[in-house]
Amino acid sequence: MDFRLLRRLGHFLAVAEEGHFGRAAARLGLSQPPLTAQIQALEAELGVRLLERTRKGARPTREGEALLPLARRVAEDAGALEALARELRAGRHAPVALACVTSGLFDHLPPLVRALRAARPEAAIAVREMDTADAVEALRRGEVDIALLRLDRDRPPVRVLPLGEDMLVAALPEGHPLLAAYPEALPLSALAGAPLLTLPRSISPAYFDALVAACRAAGFEPRGVREVGSAMAQLGFVASGLGVALVSSGMARIHPPGVVFRELRGPIRAVGVALAWNEERQSEAAEDVLRVARQVFNGPAPLRPGV
Repeated sequence: MDFRLLRRLGHFLAVAEEGHFGRAAARLGLSQPPLTAQIQALEAELGVRLLERTRKGARPTREGEALLPLARRVAEDAGALEALARELRAGRHAPVALACVTSGLFDHLPPLVRALRAARPEAAIAVREMDTADAVEALRRGEVDIALLRLDRDRPPVRVLPLGEDMLVAALPEGHPLLAAYPEALPLSALAGAPLLTLPRSISPAYFDALVAACRAAGFEPRGVREVGSAMAQLGFVASGLGVALVSSGMARIHPPGVVFRELRGPIRAVGVALAWNEERQSEAAEDVLRVARQVFNGPAPLRPGV
């Protein structure tokens, strides 16, 4: 890492944001000549002119404007690196990066985060909403420490700890004829002729395959399937009367207007939410989350590889 380049990018950002060399120099605690020299050195290193002087001060050139977003991201990442180093020097815990599927935001994420805050009060917790496929890739790349997702088995090097069973429920628009016909539990076969709103298989293959298998076991192939991009979009489309959906029981706790949920006779199991981590990148943060999660959800320890 070229720290001189990082420092010079910070100087460029200060001038671009202040619109004036003098104000930028004061913000950085420098005199103006050294700041000017640093900007000139950066322009020479990059081979483009970044700033032009105006009667009121300075502004980025076309090339400077193009580089500004990337320069800001680099500066933010450098700031995050410095902040983390300070936290670790002070003996505090490393931050925890969590990914969570939409359907885990209500039943699983809140108790886990509350328990983590109690166990690691000084550690920052960052949560990103992701679908299962993206969360698996984020774990593989080391972008998150742990993920709440829907997997039915390990996908090496990603390991899973199931957090309990989940059931499918039907989501129907208010006033749908099936609600009057089945005031209690609904047989899945009753949805055989209904246009079904589903998530793309690529988002969560295991969940999608289990849903299709349940329909086939009930004696029908899903008909008039329309794919939507997220679980929340499913409910919005149902409320609009564009179809019906099979969703996890956790989504029923949202109580969106215009949507009525019915239990399915059986009941019919769905692929439940699991805690996942990358055993090849297992960090201190991931180990802490696993320990806390086992306490919160009373889950068994996962099997070791080969057991």
